[in-house]
Formats: sequence, C-alpha cells, structure tokens
Amino acid sequence: MESPKQSRKLVAEGGESIVDFDNKAFKPIPQAGIDLAVKAMNAGVMYRYQPKTKEASLTAAFEHNFAKYMGLKHAVGTNSCGSAMFIALNIVGVQPGDTILTNAFTFHAVPSVIEHARAIPVLVESNREWAMDPEDLDKKATETGAKVLLMSYMRGHVPDMDAIMEVVDKHGLILIEDCAHAYATLWNGQLLGTFGEIGCFSTQSSKGLSAGEGGIFVTNDDEHAARAVLYAGSYERLWMKHYDLDADLMDRLQNQVPGYSMRMQEVTAAMLTPQIDRLATIKQIHVENWNLLHSLIHDHPNIEIPMPLAQVDPFCDTMQFHLVGLSRDVADRFIDLMKEEGIPMQIFGARRNARDYRQWEYVKAHQDELKDTIANIEFACDLSMQPHLTQDNIRVMGQVILDVLAYIAEQSGQ
Repeated sequence: MESPKQSRKLVAEGGESIVDFDNKAFKPIPQAGIDLAVKAMNAGVMYRYQPKTKEASLTAAFEHNFAKYMGLKHAVGTNSCGSAMFIALNIVGVQPGDTILTNAFTFHAVPSVIEHARAIPVLVESNREWAMDPEDLDKKATETGAKVLLMSYMRGHVPDMDAIMEVVDKHGLILIEDCAHAYATLWNGQLLGTFGEIGCFSTQSSKGLSAGEGGIFVTNDDEHAARAVLYAGSYERLWMKHYDLDADLMDRLQNQVPGYSMRMQEVTAAMLTPQIDRLATIKQIHVENWNLLHSLIHDHPNIEIPMPLAQVDPFCDTMQFHLVGLSRDVADRFIDLMKEEGIPMQIFGARRNARDYRQWEYVKAHQDELKDTIANIEFACDLSMQPHLTQDNIRVMGQVILDVLAYIAEQSGQ
C-alpha cells in the first residue's frame, strides 16, 4: 500500500489540497479584551485621556503592566511601533541629515522612520541567520561617525548581543531596539528591549501582542519617558493620567516638546490588556511547533535552516529557511505551488518584497554594496506559524513542503 505522501496528488496535478487550516490567521482577541473594548465603546470612552484618573484609564493600566512585565520603569502606548521609533529618534536628538545605523535586512517601516526624521539610514549587513553582523556594524560606525543605532530583530532573529554591545560601547552609540518581532525573546536570560536606552514594540495583528495596530515605547530613563508622553500627544496636565512620571520634570518639559498625536487609544489598550498573561503560553506553542517542523524538513538537501545562537531563547512565531541548489525560476515555482496547496509563503529577496532593501528607492546609499545581505535574502523563505496551529497541522505543513520540493525536482530535473 502506498503511503499518503506517495499517493497524494498535488493541486497542480488536479488533486486536492490536504491543508484545511490557515497558517497566517491572526490571533483572536481574548474575550476579556473584547468585553473591555465593548464597554469602552458603549460608554463613549475611547480617547486615552477621557477617563478622569489614571486609575480609570485602560491605557495607563496597560502601560504600567507592560513596564512591569519588561522589568522597566516606563512604558508609553503609541498608535504604532513606527510612531514609537520616530519618537525615540526625536528624544535622542536626531537632526535632519544625521546618519543612523540600522539593519539592511528588516521591514521597510524601519528605514521609513529614519526618513520621517529626515535622517540618513546607513545599512548594516546581516549574517546567514538574518541578524545584524557586529563586524560590519563596527566598520560602518567607524566610517560614518554615526551615534545612533536603530537595531531591528527582524523575524525574531538575534545577533551576538555581547558583540553588538561591545561595538555600542566602543563607539558610544545610542541603542534603540526595534522589538516588533521580539516579544518574550531573551539573550542569556535578559529580555530584548532592555539592552538599549529605548525599546519599541508593535501590536499590529501578526505580533505577539495583537490589536490591529499600536505600539509601545519602553525605557528606564525618566526624562525619555517624560518626553515620550509629550511627543505622543499629552498636553496641558493630561500627563497626570499616566503612572510613574516625575511631576517636576513634566512641568518643566510640558511646553518644550511638540505633540505629534501618536497616542494609543482606550479600545486598543482594552484589546491588549489580557494578552500579556498569555505570552508565555503562546511562546510555548510556537517553540514546540517550530521544533517539530524543523525535525521534519531540516535534513532535506534543498533546505538550510540556520540555528540561533545558544544564548538566544526565541519566540519562534515564524520559520525562515534558505532554498539551496535551486534556480530563481524553480524557487519561485516552489512559492507558487505552496500557495496553491494552501500554505502561502514568500521569498524575502524576490518579487518586490518590502523586506528587500533594494526596493527602498528612497534609501540612496549602499544599494549595490551589501553582498552578504543579498546572499542571505535571495532564497530565504518566510513561513508564518500562528499559535492556533496544532502539531497535526505542522506535520501537514512539513509533508506539503517535502511533496512540493519532490514535485518541482521531478518537473525541473533539479
């Protein structure tokens, strides 16, 4: 008797897909968050400063609880992670024309924030595991004299943080961490988002905390927090509806800092409020599923899955792997067939992907220089693994990946 793998015909051959799940479906809001959001909407209390006190504010409570979760003094809710990063660049004194060190491999929102500040991105190479290369960071810091590093943990990939921090200290860099993809991720037991002066998180739908849109600015610095509250859009004495701010400092800064109207709203905070407690459970699901899929596909000759450094405790909500030994056309065919089979994927370095720095036409420098990053994204597949997936779903994903690779090998002769 043939095995299911041998007897199944791909959709491309007129068969039926065995995929009955959506691997990219985003996490639902917990019922407690829905109830809080409905209550706020029914009461017409959606603006974060409508509650009469900080104790009555969902946003203030969420900020306070997230700061506590991170082990930091301050968190400030914003309307996006991009806003949190833009505020961070303003706080550390970035001026138009300044050079900002950042990742060559990241989502285009990161260089866009630098452009928003009218500064100039200096793109730093990635390694084979898609994290920032400390040696190239040292080189670029020396060449440019840049004083700010906006470092992204794209797709949760973590560089050698000890080496990165050595470069930060050597050049006196101000480190701002983009942790949009790095919830509950640790280096040697320390949470990412706590290494630099400022950490920035996203609450966009695909992220560890999910509310459609939103961001979180975190810091241990009292003045950074004060300025973030004001930049986000606190005016008059509305800052009194925040926790843990210094009143004298706020009074001094009140009219010195412009307000950019980048506040988080009460409905967003309502959706997020119960989600901090579920992060550990979601992470456990992600790690178990990632490990299972790795065990199923890692030894295929056309797949290379670089492993994180031993010091990293990752969140694992996506998997990336390199397609090796395939032509561009065959790799693109693999992506097309995976979509037909019901498991959409993308290749970072193909088809005008927004994570390919060569598509950022507003970034003028380094367009042809980043040979390592080009090599590391050219055949890098990106697979979403949301926490609703069961281990049986993961086994199906693994089977489909192997079946499609076998099919294209037969069809192409590769």
